[in-house]
Amino acid sequence: MIPLSYRLREGVRIETAGTGWTAVSELPLAVVRVNAAAARLLELTRGGSRVADLAAALSTDQERILHLCEYFRRRGMLDVDLSPAADAGSAAGPSISVIVPTKDRADELEDCLVALFAMDYPRERFEAIVVDDGSRDDTADVARRHPCRYLANDRNRGQSYSRNVGARAASGEILAFIDSDCVASPEWLRELVPFFSWPALAAVGGFVAGYHDESRLDRYEQAASSLNMGDRLILMADDRSMSYVPTCNLLVRREAYLALGGLREDLRVGEDVDLCWRLRAAGWRLVYSPTGTVRHRHRNRLREMLKRRAAYGTSEATLHALHPDKRKTMPVRFLPALTAVIVAAAAVGLEPRLLPLCLVPLAGDGVRSSVRLAREGVQVRSSRVWFAAIRGHLSFLYSVSFHLVRYYLVVLVAAGLAAPGLWLLALAALVYVAAVDYVVKRPRLAFPVFLWFSLAEHAAYQVGVLAGCVRRGTFRSYVVRFGRAEGPGRVGRASGVLRSSVRFGRAPSGL
Repeated sequence: MIPLSYRLREGVRIETAGTGWTAVSELPLAVVRVNAAAARLLELTRGGSRVADLAAALSTDQERILHLCEYFRRRGMLDVDLSPAADAGSAAGPSISVIVPTKDRADELEDCLVALFAMDYPRERFEAIVVDDGSRDDTADVARRHPCRYLANDRNRGQSYSRNVGARAASGEILAFIDSDCVASPEWLRELVPFFSWPALAAVGGFVAGYHDESRLDRYEQAASSLNMGDRLILMADDRSMSYVPTCNLLVRREAYLALGGLREDLRVGEDVDLCWRLRAAGWRLVYSPTGTVRHRHRNRLREMLKRRAAYGTSEATLHALHPDKRKTMPVRFLPALTAVIVAAAAVGLEPRLLPLCLVPLAGDGVRSSVRLAREGVQVRSSRVWFAAIRGHLSFLYSVSFHLVRYYLVVLVAAGLAAPGLWLLALAALVYVAAVDYVVKRPRLAFPVFLWFSLAEHAAYQVGVLAGCVRRGTFRSYVVRFGRAEGPGRVGRASGVLRSSVRFGRAPSGL
């Protein structure tokens, strides 16, 4: 059974249109022609309805319901949540092997194990396995004070090797990976395990929060850490997207994990991305859920944090070499792209007088949407139409700016010695991206501090990307595939925070 529940968003309406029906959302603005079955599906989701119940009501299979519900969710018409089929904390829940790789973190391991054995998952249904990767402190003594299995590598071999050692020794149906510098919430397993009632699901990752919040860097990491995957459920249903979940909070079916040979032991960074991509390529589904929280001790010294970000960047070239079919994808529509070109030309040419020209493609977008809505016979307030157009152009500007800041900031600064306008372009892109992230993520920091950390992080990451590309002799990391925009999209780590403008479409058949 697919343990998901869909709920029609407030303000979405279903109208009759000739011999059919039209689903209309005003925020984000979307208009979709639907047949009788799809119209009924949407009506059934008012107040929330499980996929299994929708499939029964419409006399079809759950995968078809899921496909159609996800289509409407991408257009902002449905919300999704976990709908457990049974109490995951009952004695009938699956057996779990919690695997904790560690090295020289005795004090942190103590906190980790105390939290694990305080969880509200039945004690007889899970085991804890500590894999010591060559520690020289009191790690062994700490592990032996708790009712866990202790395994020790003959020397330091890395987290991937250690996790594979734990997986081969595990007896549980589900492998639950957590780092020794993390502390699990009491509900960690209970909130994530219900997803495994879906036979097609291989893995689920949960929310990673910050452990500390004393320093400004702590508070930046709480909001902007690369381990923080956001507050929306993400369904990774095919092998085209580049989404993944980090291994510091990851549950995976043991059979699926071992069938792939586990993590690549030659990877010290990016191994979690590689595993998720291989699972999806093998036909499995993955889910990220903003529940099942663990608190992670982020690196709270700036130098250490930046070194780690640079290391993450180096993994891109390796991952692209291992997965040559993967490409960064940027959804593009002509008029928002024209706005971006005008803004870039004004910055590079130091010609602010060009900026009013942005009103031309924006007006074209608004007028075109208004005409199309009138032709479809759909009544929408003009303020909503123009708001959607403005939002769509700002969204595309964010996507382009984020990509520039993430991959080309250092290059733009260097090139600015010859063309000073590139400095203005780099500054404008950085401030715009940081401002949007600041509003959306709401860090407990002053904006100038958030901007400084953002600048340092992006610079460190792209230095790592460039170093990795040079080392591997490939620059696939810089190749972007442009495609037709089909609703809210993600480019890089943080795009998609602004909705695209009005969308017209026809729901897929199959019901």
